[in-house]
Amino acid sequence: MAHYDYDLFVIGAGSGGVRASRMSARFGARVAVAENRYLGGTCVNVGCVPKKLFVYGAEFSEAFDDAAGFGWSVGTRKFDWPTLRDNKTREIQRLNGVYERMLGDAGVTVMNGAARLAASSPPILPSWSGVRRGTASPSKAAMTGVTFHPLAVSICTRPLFIHSSESR
Repeated sequence: MAHYDYDLFVIGAGSGGVRASRMSARFGARVAVAENRYLGGTCVNVGCVPKKLFVYGAEFSEAFDDAAGFGWSVGTRKFDWPTLRDNKTREIQRLNGVYERMLGDAGVTVMNGAARLAASSPPILPSWSGVRRGTASPSKAAMTGVTFHPLAVSICTRPLFIHSSESR
């Protein structure tokens, strides 16, 4: 029987990949996860979390207007985009650190870089010495998220859209 470095290799460290990795490691599996962008995936880094922070920030203007009717005195108001943007970035960095600590505490090996499944062979994974094959059995590799690269439709050479991974 072939020997592999890991019992489970997860491609993608979004919410699903982090959860699958942590839970498997806690049950005694030797687990590694590859992530080529940022821990937490699209939702944490360029989707749900930043969107919510920006929406919350935008709602304060209306709340200040309503406050006077409830007995509040609100002084001069001023919005500062760099403050909101920088605080959003700090919160995302904090969440990335939480994911990193959770994986480390569970004993999961995090590999920074892209990994892919190759036809009829074990996953091709990054390593410090280059590409390495045979790190995990192909039957025990899990893909938890994939980056979608849509066919770019453009008018006058300008793309009509970007996907969420490009919005950071």
